[in-house]
Amino acid sequence: MDVDEIVRRVGMDGWCIIPGVIPADEVAGVREMVIEEEARTRKEHEAHVRETRARGHRLSGQGIGSATGLVSLLPDISKYLASEQLLGPAEAMLGQHVRISTVTALINNPGVQRGYWHSDWPFNQTVASHVPAPYPDAVMHLSSIFMLSEFSKEAGGTLIVPGSHRWPDNPSGDNGVDADAPYPSEMTVVGGPGDTVFYDSRLWHSVAENPGTTARVAISVRYAPWWLNLNVQREGHPDREGIVVETNGKDHVNPTVPRETYEALPERARPLFRHWLDQS
Repeated sequence: MDVDEIVRRVGMDGWCIIPGVIPADEVAGVREMVIEEEARTRKEHEAHVRETRARGHRLSGQGIGSATGLVSLLPDISKYLASEQLLGPAEAMLGQHVRISTVTALINNPGVQRGYWHSDWPFNQTVASHVPAPYPDAVMHLSSIFMLSEFSKEAGGTLIVPGSHRWPDNPSGDNGVDADAPYPSEMTVVGGPGDTVFYDSRLWHSVAENPGTTARVAISVRYAPWWLNLNVQREGHPDREGIVVETNGKDHVNPTVPRETYEALPERARPLFRHWLDQS
């Protein structure tokens, strides 16, 4: 699938599947690294979830393992994140100097329950640093989910509402749609290990129930234009302090990247993470 076709599909439908971004013979190794990193950081993540819910903020369904940043894995996985299959259409839609705003491991364990309809940051209205609705009809952020295991209805493939990226609000705000109810035109994302779903961050989507017996493993990666303010995700930055901390808002914090890790990244990937570089 070439760049023009990806841009056309994302523009019309809000999403598309890009096959084989991670080669078939490399997927298992990446999956194991992600599972190990999630296990290593599980207590920290669970503490953050408890604290966030205690402050009255809504999170997605129970039973989801998560690891933010994946800094220790970046030298191994950034070649996929910086693949021309993704950066080509990202730069076509967002312009030059694209940056990665988020890298998160997502493990939907067996028994996980359906989540709520939302759009990704900065359009998720439950997050402190959001774009207020109604949104301008413009691409401002792109999201992707790297499938490290099968995505299907039986495995809990992400639920989406095609075309919803052109709507001026989403159910994470007060738009009159029940965020917890099935939507008439919803569908399940289906793909195999190594495929990537690439979508406009405004697209309505939800965690799907995983009725199977194995975990659904993925990496969520988001791409931002140079002008989108990512300082709200940086610990201690004045923008985050004023917009998130002082308002007791729901947040997301990206860890910084040590210089030695940054220098170990492929040359094509370094500009994507320069804003994460530890300046201490």
